[in-house]
Amino acid sequence: MNEVEIVFPKIFKELDEPHRYKVMYGGRGSGKSWTVARKLLLKGVQSPIRILCTRELQKSIKQSVHKLLKDQIDAMQLQNFYMVTDSSIKGINGTEFMFMGVKMNSHEIKSTEGIDICWIEEAENLTESSFDIIDPTIRKEKSEIWCTYNTRFKFDYLHKKFVIDEPPPDSWVKLINYTDNQFFPDVLKKQMETMKERDYEKYLNVWEGQLKQLAQGAIFGKQIVDVKKNHRITYIPIQKNCEVDTFSDLGKNDQTAFWFMQRVGLEYRFIDYFEGRLEEVEYYTKFIKDIGYNYGTHYMPHDADHDRLGMVRNIREQFEDGGVKPIEIVPVISQKTAAIQMGRDVFPNCWFHLGKDDKIADSECEGYLEWLPDELNTRSKRAERGFEALCNYRYKYNDDDKVFQRKPHHDWASNGSDAFLQFAQADKSSNDDWGSDLNYQNGSIA
Repeated sequence: MNEVEIVFPKIFKELDEPHRYKVMYGGRGSGKSWTVARKLLLKGVQSPIRILCTRELQKSIKQSVHKLLKDQIDAMQLQNFYMVTDSSIKGINGTEFMFMGVKMNSHEIKSTEGIDICWIEEAENLTESSFDIIDPTIRKEKSEIWCTYNTRFKFDYLHKKFVIDEPPPDSWVKLINYTDNQFFPDVLKKQMETMKERDYEKYLNVWEGQLKQLAQGAIFGKQIVDVKKNHRITYIPIQKNCEVDTFSDLGKNDQTAFWFMQRVGLEYRFIDYFEGRLEEVEYYTKFIKDIGYNYGTHYMPHDADHDRLGMVRNIREQFEDGGVKPIEIVPVISQKTAAIQMGRDVFPNCWFHLGKDDKIADSECEGYLEWLPDELNTRSKRAERGFEALCNYRYKYNDDDKVFQRKPHHDWASNGSDAFLQFAQADKSSNDDWGSDLNYQNGSIA
C-alpha cells in the first residue's frame, strides 16, 4: 500500500487537545467537516473508539456523514482497516461509527452506551431539547462532543450557547472560514468571488460565516448591505467636543427606543442606542444623564407633546423636568412610505458603531452601566441591538396572497427603526428643500 501524506489546515491543531466540547463554526469552504471526518477516522485507527454521528433530523443514511466518511476512507487508503456497510462503518480493532438523527431516534440515543465522541453535524439545526438528550448520554469518562456548522442566526441554540453566551467550562470554540483553509479549491473560490460580487450580504453569511441579519422583506435591506459593503459599521470613537443628538420613539406598553448620533462633517455617526419597555420616564432620563454625553438636541415624536387624561405633565414636560432638554418635536408625516423613503435617502451618510468588548470585564467596557440588564449594559451591546432592529424592520407578509404588503410589520424591531425614522424626518425637515408633497396632520405616523 502506498503511503498517503495527510495534512490538515493549521487552525485545527487544537482539535487534538482534550476538551469536553469542541465547536467549529463559520462559512463554507473552511474544511470543517472534511477535517473532522479525517481526524475521527485516524483516531479510530490508533485505538478502538465508539463514535456517534448525529444531527437534528436524519430520515435516511443519505442525510448523514456516512458518505463523507466513506470518501475519506478511500482517500486515505484505509479500505483494509474499515469495513463499510450501507448503515455502519467498523474498524478491525473494534472502532465503530454509528449514525442516528436525534429527533427520530431519541430513545435509541438515550440507550446508547460507551460513546467516546459524538459528532453533531449541521449543528445549527439542533434544538435545545435535542442537546438535552445528547449531553447527558455522552457520559463516558473523557468523552467529547464535537459540533460543526455553518453560521446561520444569532439565536440558533448551539450558537447562542457556545458563541453568543459564555460557553460551558472545558469548551474549545473556533470560528473557521475559507481563509483558514490553505487547501481551498479553485472551483469554490470562483463560486465565492461570484457571490461576493452579486450578493454581498449572502456572501458574508455563506463564505465569511457572519450571522444572517436581514429579515425576509427587510425594509432597509439594500441600505444595510451598502453599509456593510462600504465598512460603515465599525468602531466609532466618541468625539467629546461634538454634540450628541438623540432621536426617540416613545411607548410604555410598547418599547421606547433612543438613537444617539454625532454629526461629524457629512457623516451621521450613530454611537449608541437604548431601549426599554414598561418603564417610566425616569428610567430613560436616568440613562441619558448617567451615560453623560455632550448633548445637543433631543428630538421626540409629535405625541410627546400631547396632553393625556389623568396625566398632570405630558411626556415632553416629564423629560424636561428630569433635565433632558432642549427638546424639539419632529413634525408628523401622514404617509409611512414617505418616512421610510427619507430613511433610505439618508442611509448613505450613516455610520454605525460596532464594538468588541466581550474579551474584558464589563466594568472596563465603554458605556458600562451596572444597573442595566446584561444585554444592554455596554455601548457595543446596545449599538448592536439597534442595528439588528434596522436589519429586521420588515414589511408585513400576507399569508393568503403570498406577498409583502406596503405596511411594516410591527414587532420588536419597529420601535428602534421608528426612532431612526425620527432622525431622518428631523434631518429632512431642517433642509431648505423640504418637500411640499409631504402632508402634516395630527396623529401618529400612518
